Amino acid sequence: MAQRGGGYTRAGTSLPRVSATFTPTPRARELLSTLPSVVVLRAPRGFGKSSTAAEWLRRPDLPDHDVVWVTLPPQPATGATFWRAVDAAVERAGLGEALAADGWEGVAQVAQARRRRLVLAVDGYDRVRDPQVDEELVALVHAHEELHLALLMRVSRPVEALARVVMDTVVLTREDLALDAAQVVELARATGRPVTEDEAVRLSEDLGGWPGLLRAALLTASRGPGGDLVLDTGGLADYLRLVLQDDELAGTGEDLTALAVPETVTDEVAAHLVGPHVLAEALPRARAAGLVPDGDHSLAYPATVRDLLRRILREDSPTRYRDLNRSMTQHARRSGDFVGALGHAVRTQDPGAVLDVVEDGWNDLVGHPAAVRAALAHVPADLLERSAKGRVARDHLAPAEVPTSFLMAVVSGLRPGAGWEDDGADRLPPPGTDVAEEAELLVRLGTQALLDGDPLRAAHAFADAEVRLAGGDGADPAGGGAEGTAGRARAGASVSMALLGHPAAARRYLAGGTADGALGRVAATLVPSLLALDALTPTEPADDVALPPHLAGLEAIALYVRAGAALHSGAAHEVVGELEQFRHGPAGHFRLAEHLMIAALVDLYLAAGRGDRARALVDGHDNGEESSSWMRAGRARVALYTGEHDLAMELTGDVNQLAALRPRTALKLAVIRAVAAHRAGHRQTAAEALDLAAGLAVGSGNIRAFALVPRGDIEQLAADAPRARQILDRPELAAGAVAQPLPSRPVNLSRSELRVLVELATGRPVTHVARRLFVSESTIKTQVRSIYRKLDVHTRADALSRARALGILPTA
Repeated sequence: MAQRGGGYTRAGTSLPRVSATFTPTPRARELLSTLPSVVVLRAPRGFGKSSTAAEWLRRPDLPDHDVVWVTLPPQPATGATFWRAVDAAVERAGLGEALAADGWEGVAQVAQARRRRLVLAVDGYDRVRDPQVDEELVALVHAHEELHLALLMRVSRPVEALARVVMDTVVLTREDLALDAAQVVELARATGRPVTEDEAVRLSEDLGGWPGLLRAALLTASRGPGGDLVLDTGGLADYLRLVLQDDELAGTGEDLTALAVPETVTDEVAAHLVGPHVLAEALPRARAAGLVPDGDHSLAYPATVRDLLRRILREDSPTRYRDLNRSMTQHARRSGDFVGALGHAVRTQDPGAVLDVVEDGWNDLVGHPAAVRAALAHVPADLLERSAKGRVARDHLAPAEVPTSFLMAVVSGLRPGAGWEDDGADRLPPPGTDVAEEAELLVRLGTQALLDGDPLRAAHAFADAEVRLAGGDGADPAGGGAEGTAGRARAGASVSMALLGHPAAARRYLAGGTADGALGRVAATLVPSLLALDALTPTEPADDVALPPHLAGLEAIALYVRAGAALHSGAAHEVVGELEQFRHGPAGHFRLAEHLMIAALVDLYLAAGRGDRARALVDGHDNGEESSSWMRAGRARVALYTGEHDLAMELTGDVNQLAALRPRTALKLAVIRAVAAHRAGHRQTAAEALDLAAGLAVGSGNIRAFALVPRGDIEQLAADAPRARQILDRPELAAGAVAQPLPSRPVNLSRSELRVLVELATGRPVTHVARRLFVSESTIKTQVRSIYRKLDVHTRADALSRARALGILPTA
């Protein structure tokens, strides 16, 4: 009656075919390593319940068993319908006579006589509407030791709780069957569509680990021109359309697609979009369908699933899609979420709605230029021209780069003039324009860009504000109105130019007169102090500037100057705590403040011989921030002093491109590059970098960067560099020199030495280390001596500290 194969006997209907690309998750393998009395696989469609069960029941290491597999039809089933389906499957398995004669007692006796277990596997068990069946199944298996249950379903049923009470029960849920990044890599390899680890992480997260959707994504994906993985979202949307048509989602498909419109669905958002009671009804069904992970209390769709549902709504009900986004635009505006409102406004396909959000949320949106830039691409130029905020956004937020006319003025040392016609980016304001209003908008935009750590874009906005006022009729001799705006514009431009490293421009704006407000105080107090620090000219310490909360990040400039002065006077220890406290305080979240504090602390820690602390600062910061030239200089300094000369040269490779617009950072990078290249034996590169640094120092008066690298290296290189020799001979440089530790030699530990070093970091004695690494104690001692020699230390504590400073070990 039964066919043998693979160490078990199949009885009844055949087990489902398992795809050659299917591999059960490690968690499923672990939970299904035996043959429990009851196994419940509860997960949505497409999570491989049938394949997981079939693969498990084919395992040759399980006890000998027969399988009766029952697949229930898609429509709801009564208790009577269920038992008729089971009886039919038992009869097909050749056990019909035993069942007819003695019921399940007879079936159990046959299994016992053959010394085999009998597994009743029911696929689609959630379609049974009668809860009495749960009790009957549990009672049946409890009464007959030879019988086992495998129940595959999408939603929880009483059988789970009942079975746990009376017998050994294993329950696998969505979490046990979802694919993580490692399993996505395996699946991709099996399907012949390999992916990188990063791609696998994104796929797993964005598709919620959903095996069916992941398999469909991999099989239909392609590679773009740049080699990037491109998903066939049309095919994946068709997959989800089938899911939405499932009986489990009857009547909720429209609501589930509507609730994909916002980024996050709260009770308030759900009530606003589809009614106050829909979320409570839709969430369990969405979870059962696989659209939402178990345990979530809101419809937080995985990113790609949300995008696919939006696509379905947009393609199948375009008018409703636009109406829902229009409704969400208004809701987000009322809630003060203008970035969210901007995204929804774009999706309404109504340019006027986009401009309305820009008008209404200007103060918030200037801090999100990328979002505004993307949104303005959907607004016609003539519509932007009708609005002051539209015109300013067009000229300063929409362009990805600062206009060439302004860059040329900065590079040439000229003060930007009334060149509105240049580049086609800036243009003369139309007749009747309120120039003072536009200038005020530009000052706000420039202030935000400055706090965001982008002094170049800030300088452009401030300079444009002053130029517009100079060319308009809005001057107010009384000192308020446009004149106050002009003063703030000159103050902001002065601060921005000083931070970029253009001292002549900074002084010129300062000489034009600044406003009495907070921005004016920052410029009048801190610009002279910063320029004096660069020139190593003795000056009074920069005082704290009382600033309102929205400008508190600018106080970091005063702390940066104070830290630099303390470093050169030998009192660095007095300011470290103050800088760390500010960095972790409320004002430290401003990007400019964060970068200035880290730059100052790196200098202080390196001078104090705390390379480990300096490395921890730069390693704990996002390396992908393009505009942070300050941070890159900090990383390059750490690399230089920890012996990573090749890394230091890589980080300073574009110094020539930075020199014209960002001479302050370029000067720092150039002297670091000169020393790193000198120590790496690249004399020509070192000479070129030193010549560039000398030229920048002569042009700007900024000689401080030369005081922050070992003078001996620069002295050797300066023998053939007259300009550098002149700078080194300046008395200010000698007076302001900082005792710098010599850069380390590159340290190359062998693989076995690295293993020993890691073990030493645990505090274990040498004897224990030898046993753990399966080598002799004398071998470990030899390797320890080699480690000490390479790290130039004499004790374990010093070796560990040095290794952490070099990045060989993680910072403790």
